[in-house]
Amino acid sequence: MLPLQTHLFVQGTRILRLYSYYSLCLAILILMVQSLDDSQSLLGERSPQTSQWLAAFYVIISVLFALFNNKNTNSQIIIGYLFIEILLLTALMHFSGGLQAGFSSILFVPLIVANLITPGVFGYAVAAWLTLAVTYSEFMLNGTLQLNSSANTGLYGAASFVIAFLVQLISSRSNAALDLASFRQDKLMRLRRLNKHALNSLPDGIIACDAQHRITYLNPQAASWFSLQEQDDLPNFMIGNTSPRPIRNATNSFIIMQFDIPEGDGDYFLMIEDGSRVAAEAQQVKLASLGRLTSSIAHEIRNPLSALHQATQLVSEANYLQPEERELIEIIEDNGRRINRIIEDILQLSQGHKAVRLPLNVTSTLTDFKREFEQFNSAQDYQFTLNIDADIYAFFDRDHLKQVLHNLCKNGLRHARKAKHHQPKISISVTLVSSGQVQMDINDNGDGVDPESRHQLFEPFNTTEDNGTGLGLYICRELCQANQATIHYQQQSTPGACFRILMQQHLSTDVKGVIT
Repeated sequence: MLPLQTHLFVQGTRILRLYSYYSLCLAILILMVQSLDDSQSLLGERSPQTSQWLAAFYVIISVLFALFNNKNTNSQIIIGYLFIEILLLTALMHFSGGLQAGFSSILFVPLIVANLITPGVFGYAVAAWLTLAVTYSEFMLNGTLQLNSSANTGLYGAASFVIAFLVQLISSRSNAALDLASFRQDKLMRLRRLNKHALNSLPDGIIACDAQHRITYLNPQAASWFSLQEQDDLPNFMIGNTSPRPIRNATNSFIIMQFDIPEGDGDYFLMIEDGSRVAAEAQQVKLASLGRLTSSIAHEIRNPLSALHQATQLVSEANYLQPEERELIEIIEDNGRRINRIIEDILQLSQGHKAVRLPLNVTSTLTDFKREFEQFNSAQDYQFTLNIDADIYAFFDRDHLKQVLHNLCKNGLRHARKAKHHQPKISISVTLVSSGQVQMDINDNGDGVDPESRHQLFEPFNTTEDNGTGLGLYICRELCQANQATIHYQQQSTPGACFRILMQQHLSTDVKGVIT
């Protein structure tokens, strides 16, 4: 059972406000009737002056009650007002002729309100107070005890308790229905907040539309991709059938799917997936199946290859071999080592490139990579520079980024040394672009890539080196795609090659949890 104060606040605030206005209007009406009725035939015929004082007092307390109810709710004041109002109306009824004066029905109004806002003992107490007031008015003030008056008073008292019972019965049922409705509304609101949070947290774009293709909801991802708002008309290039289809914005490609809502009067929603992420996931599935096959084949090749390598070493130790025979053995060993490098690269591919994309401090990562690369390539014949203005954060797997940079810088240094034009130079430049991406350029001062060979750069087993495997750039591309990044060869006016990586920028100013 709720306390009285809470019960009043939860169930009766609006009723009390309306009732305060009713009491004020009733009090003013009674005062006006008494002031305009000179003959006092309507109200206060037994004592006109006393009735006018009672009506004036009724106006004053009703004004105070109305002002109080607009500010706050206090159960003691409300109870006191109801008891005083019943007493005043009973007195006015007495001085206007008793139960036959027409006040009997008006006295039921505060009784009904009391039982509406506080069902229970208090409601029956108001009924008892009303019965006692009417009984005292009819018997004590009249000074007589007539059978007719006794029957009317008894019936009126019984009617008061019956009305209290019926109002409480109706109130309890209506309150139960309101509580159930409030519970369901609260549950719906929680589900709505949960659904909204889930939709806003999705990496995919969600757009809900009505039958007229007007946007009724879209999550932040869709709004950022296509600069749309609620109540906008859906762009024509997004309107189509329910089959998946590709679309593009100014910079990226997407896959859009339409889902009709059953019994939704033509409503539907669109799910928009980032094309690069879809391609990366498809590539992961393809590589997983390919990896299992290549891994088994590579292991089967490695075993006889090890036997051939050991046999050639044993044969090369023989003293009777001629120079031509030793040359053939060296050819066998060189090609065996090349096959072994190919097998190692294939086994690396078979392991997959599942990325752990976390916020990464690009500046500190490149600084660590530069130190590790210079330790691994200890020769002092080259120059390695980093060009970064400030701390930049991006989403990328740290180990994957280092592996990509190692392949690109190793290739760049080899081609720069092979060119022999100047001192070999390697540089990594990092900048921010307007599309919310981090741009990383890896440059060297070699001879660059021939225009006719650029379209095959990232194809597997494509190489211009006699001892190369042709898998280095292919692995770089796969690692970038696994991290939802792109890599391509960038044409430039200066000599040398430039490979450009575009990765997603980490925009949050909270660097907690960032990998350094």
